[in-house]
Amino acid sequence: MRAMGRLLSTTPPLLLSALIATQPLAARAPSDAAVEARLRGHVETLAADAMEGRKPGTEGGNMAAAYIARAFAAVGLKAGATDGSYYMPVALVERRPADTKAEWRISGAVVRVDADTVALRAAAPETRIMDAPLIFGGYGIDDEKAGIRSFDGVDVRGAVVLIFGDTPPGLDHAPGYTARRDALIASGAAAVIRIAPDDKKWADFDKALAEPENDLADGTPEPTRGAMAPAAWAKLAKAGKLDGITAADMARPEFRAVRIDGTASLNIATSLRPYRSWNVVGRLAGSDPAAGALLYLAHWDHLGICRPEGAADRICNGAVDNASGVAMIIEVARGLAAAKKPPVRDIYFVATTAEEMGLLGAHALAKAPPVPAERIAAVLNFDTVAIAPRATPVATLGRGQTPLDPLIDAAARRQGRRINASTDANALTPRQDGWAFTQIGVPAVMVGGSLNLDLLKAYLGGEYHKPGDDLAQPIVLDGVAEDVRLHVTLGQMIADPKRYQPPPR
Repeated sequence: MRAMGRLLSTTPPLLLSALIATQPLAARAPSDAAVEARLRGHVETLAADAMEGRKPGTEGGNMAAAYIARAFAAVGLKAGATDGSYYMPVALVERRPADTKAEWRISGAVVRVDADTVALRAAAPETRIMDAPLIFGGYGIDDEKAGIRSFDGVDVRGAVVLIFGDTPPGLDHAPGYTARRDALIASGAAAVIRIAPDDKKWADFDKALAEPENDLADGTPEPTRGAMAPAAWAKLAKAGKLDGITAADMARPEFRAVRIDGTASLNIATSLRPYRSWNVVGRLAGSDPAAGALLYLAHWDHLGICRPEGAADRICNGAVDNASGVAMIIEVARGLAAAKKPPVRDIYFVATTAEEMGLLGAHALAKAPPVPAERIAAVLNFDTVAIAPRATPVATLGRGQTPLDPLIDAAARRQGRRINASTDANALTPRQDGWAFTQIGVPAVMVGGSLNLDLLKAYLGGEYHKPGDDLAQPIVLDGVAEDVRLHVTLGQMIADPKRYQPPPR
């Protein structure tokens, strides 16, 4: 598949919506086969080449948002954004590295380090760190549970800290690199630079730091950070007389960070591009809005045009991830809107943007939800659902972590479904939109057959985030249709205060 040009567009979804044809959306209570047919229609539209991979800030992304808003309206949802429309604006910013320079002085002498062996990133257009103290922190661990206090008695304020970010020998449960880095920044470090353990890792780090990054315009940007090739570290270690420290030394509880007799000066230029995308919000009014609200989520975005000019297939269409989840949220909305009795609680259906960029749309929603966060009874998220056939046992991401388990099991039993009570899927919790609400104390889960880890791992190890996640592959939707029915039942239960009360917050 080839790209269709005009990547960037400021055309609002309201103007695009009139241009997009939708599937027939009359509300009724049909068989699973009819639901499956409509699901396929949504996926075929959202994962078509015309959508150019649904990247936020592009014409294809705007077209996707417009399609979803029309679908929400057609199944009977009212506009749910706080401004009275279907569109919650999400202000974003893209950052690209423009130019970087680094100077290293040890014992008063400049240490010549090749520019192509150090990569740096910062958030501001111009970041200058001049003559900062230079500290080598080993693996950078300062964690009582791991038994290592590398920075005990070492003041990192204003310093450039160099650490190895890989897992220390024998310390598999040590904090990950990002947690170590963020702890150092929170303690006042001016920058943290990760030393690559080998040239292959260095190539990966260098490539990642050269990629554009996206964030909420009002969010907390990533800290000043970087990576260093083994050759660069070897020069600094030799000049600072640290080349005798081994990996085993750094993993010992008695290891302490070393203040190098030297300084670092970093100049980092970054180009910023502000732009806007949308969460699409529909509302099904409850009979007693004072009873709170239930939220359904599914992210509509994907990776856009993800391969260079000349590639045979340039578009990451995201059919499974997550056109299938958006199709599911539309059909669950249809089923709940068609019920004979309205729900007691309001039910909001939100197709979020910028999940692939770090759950940004979900975080924006959690910051400014359509109802106060303390009134949100629960959040149910749909992501990568078209991987499980009919009769796959119902599993839960978030099992054992919320009071929702009894309702989930009751809904599954009512459908004659088997229950997978494993908690293995919980390891994926931070990788999906519900995490943004978990962080503010709202019960959030994913429920359905697609939480079968064997099926999920097979997909993640295959066409995930590749051009092959498109309409040319089989899209497994019979299990999704079954899960639509499950979620209509579950949604009715959660929306009934007599059946479910959220924990106090």
